[in-house]
Amino acid sequence: MVMQPARKSRRVPTPFAILVGILFGALLTRLIPSSLYSSTSWRGSGHAPIHNSRASSSSRQTPPPTLEQRRRVLDILSTLSPHHTRECTRNLNPQYVHQARERYAPLIGHNPPPSKSWLFDLGLGGLDPVPRPSQEEASYYNHRRNLSGGEHKYFFAINLYNSFEIIPDLFATLFRVSAFLGYHNVFISIYENGSTDQTKALLRIFDALARSVGLRVTIRTSQRTRGAFNHRIEYLAEVRNAAFVPLHEQRNSENEYFDTIIFMNDILPCIDDVLELIYQSRLNNCRNHGSPVFYDNWVARDINGTALENAPFESIFHDDPSSMRFQQHLPVQVQSCWNGIAVLDPAPFYQPKRVRFRMARITEGECSASECSLICNDYWEAGYGRILMVPRVKLAYDGKVFDIIHPSRRNLTAIRGYVRLGGLPDNPRTDPQDRSWFGPHDRLFTEEEGEPIAFMPGPHHVWCWGWDGAGDLDGPDVDPVWEEMPEKSKAPHAVEVKHDRSFKKR
Repeated sequence: MVMQPARKSRRVPTPFAILVGILFGALLTRLIPSSLYSSTSWRGSGHAPIHNSRASSSSRQTPPPTLEQRRRVLDILSTLSPHHTRECTRNLNPQYVHQARERYAPLIGHNPPPSKSWLFDLGLGGLDPVPRPSQEEASYYNHRRNLSGGEHKYFFAINLYNSFEIIPDLFATLFRVSAFLGYHNVFISIYENGSTDQTKALLRIFDALARSVGLRVTIRTSQRTRGAFNHRIEYLAEVRNAAFVPLHEQRNSENEYFDTIIFMNDILPCIDDVLELIYQSRLNNCRNHGSPVFYDNWVARDINGTALENAPFESIFHDDPSSMRFQQHLPVQVQSCWNGIAVLDPAPFYQPKRVRFRMARITEGECSASECSLICNDYWEAGYGRILMVPRVKLAYDGKVFDIIHPSRRNLTAIRGYVRLGGLPDNPRTDPQDRSWFGPHDRLFTEEEGEPIAFMPGPHHVWCWGWDGAGDLDGPDVDPVWEEMPEKSKAPHAVEVKHDRSFKKR
């Protein structure tokens, strides 16, 4: 029997094999549900992806939007306009407009365009840079910008929860502030978790809008909530720290360091509110905070370490010099504060033993204060105890309070029996319409508001009302004590400038 030689198999050409593999892979991916392999559902314009933690049970699913919410989304897509803060920079006092442009010019982070562009349609009102500047105006513009001290990078960290109603106003202000500071100088990090309204849907829309104008933003969402067994302060500290993750990611991956941090809660800010806080922070080389309708006396402490009072504005501060400055709308040095917006020096976040939000070290005998109080204490101990409250900036968490603290100016001379007791109509020290926590938005600046203040070392003791979280109380649950502060925070070194972020001298 004659054996036939075995037939050699032909080898498939490599390009043809690659093509077949690609087609087979594409077919396979279409057959497999995307939910089995997708862990990143959508991506922001920053370098880090937006991760969504999926719910483990159907009870955690977000309900569909209501008809009213759908109409609001349509309005947002059609007009892209804010709802509560749209009047912030409309019909401003011309004197205030001139003062504001002069005051905030060192913050401008871009060159003037040679002709009118979309930048001037952002609704900045009287705070817009000059369109089509003359040669004289351009020279002035560049001279003022040179006072900024060089390129300055801003990192915005924002926590959101059930924020459907405030997101249009928040992003409208972020767009305007970023246009002023320069989009290339701004990075926005948003961490949202546990919302049961349409916050996540709106964030997707505004992420796309931010990318369309070149604004860097990283938005991360999660279904996580506090739960029944989590300590409230530990949970809030973790949520706040989550918004700071891109700060370190940008340093590690891009070697990018930021010069100023702006931490924002879910508030309704005006553009000049944010600019004033940034201006005061750089003028005084400090961290500072807005001054809302005051209620958070669990965190705020004056420079004597005493809790601020939930009282008429003349009686908020126990420290008499601080009370006088507050009533005159001048920045006030405090031991701790956290009101809506906090502008921070980022240096302690970059140190090897970096500062971060935390709960108290109860086992070491530390008073169980708020995570916002503790980070102020840590700033003091790290040698960054220059902390200010800025009474001019009044912030609100909803439209009702916003309208109360931003009333329209009225003609009091038309009221029977009214007599002005001297002074100019817009002098905040004599105008009866102005109060330390409410008044017309366009209050004129005084010379003292532009002067750096002299900081003093921290108090020896701070009034602390702890919250151990051992019982059922949803608030401070232990007797208050006078807690002694570390020696470092009581020394002059604690208020010396270590990271110079100020403007150039004129």
